[in-house]
Formats: sequence, C-alpha cells, structure tokens
Amino acid sequence: MKLVSSTPGDSPILTPLDTLTFRLEDLPRQLRRIIDDALQDQGLSRTQWRLLAYVLRQEGLTQTELARHLEIERASVGVAIDALQARGLIERSQHPSDRRVWRILPTAAAKAMLGSLREMIDEIYAELFAGFDESELAQLGNFFERMARNIKA
Repeated sequence: MKLVSSTPGDSPILTPLDTLTFRLEDLPRQLRRIIDDALQDQGLSRTQWRLLAYVLRQEGLTQTELARHLEIERASVGVAIDALQARGLIERSQHPSDRRVWRILPTAAAKAMLGSLREMIDEIYAELFAGFDESELAQLGNFFERMARNIKA
C-alpha cells in the first residue's frame, strides 16, 4: 500500500489509507456510544466515569490536573466535578498550601461503586478486544503509540 500517491492523476477518491483512517475514527465514536449507554444505568456520563477513575487512582488531583488528564477544558471538568459532588461521589478539599486550589477526593460511595463500574467497563473491553491475544494487544498498543508520536512530530 502506497502512503502517498506518486503522481497527481494516480489518486483515487478513496484510498486504502482513507478506509483505514475512517475506520480508526469510527471505533472511538462507537466505543463512546457503548460506554455512554452502559453508564447511563449508573447515572454517569463517560466524562464523569473517566474523572472518577482518575480520582480513585490518584486521590487529591486538582481540577487543572484532571483537565490535563482528560484533555478537556477546566470549565467542563468543573461541571463534571459539580455533578459527581452532588451525587456524593467526590468531595473538594482545600489544598494545604494554596487556598485557591481544591483537591478532588473520592468518597466511600465512589469506592463502593468502583467494583460494579469496573466490571461493566471490563465487559465492554472484553467484547472490543475479543480474539486478541496478549502479544497482539501489545503490538496494537505499540502501533497506537507510534501513530501518536508521528502526529506530534
């Protein structure tokens, strides 16, 4: 498969790389929809789940740190934090050295909910990666990392 057409008139409307890239774009959209549907029963959005996962993994992250991890705006993170706090799943704690900053901590309710959330997400992942062995998954991860590096270059 040629990555780039060698002559101007040699380029069809859809190339094999177009087809591959379109599929690569479709998969995350499908995955988001499936995860959103599954989380709806728990009353969570995908963004809230991801935020909660980061807070459960590393207690005390700030809103700015969470925005960086989630790759969304601080304001959007603030909305998700407000919603999770209203549900009693996280709480804000004043930063010990900077009164302007709040650390985000999971509550006991969030920790209790983690098992069922983890099970639900793992079922989705099992379906997504069905038929892949460990070496294929490692290779796929390496391909994604290489593509990410290529795009950043």
